[in-house]
Amino acid sequence: DVRAYGETVVVRAVASLDGMSARYSPIPHPVLTKISTRITNAVKGSVNRIVYDITNKPPGTIEWE
Repeated sequence: DVRAYGETVVVRAVASLDGMSARYSPIPHPVLTKISTRITNAVKGSVNRIVYDITNKPPGTIEWE
């Protein structure tokens, strides 16, 4: 096995009225699978991990850090 190094892409959908608070919006698992496959195939070698963030704000922030 050869270790793969690459970037991480975060998928996050939120609903917010004012940007001060937000609730994550669920993304169906089949859609997440399609997103992951499409991203990793489009940028082969650059991205090797897709993560799905379900953190509300607060405690999280709108932008992922």
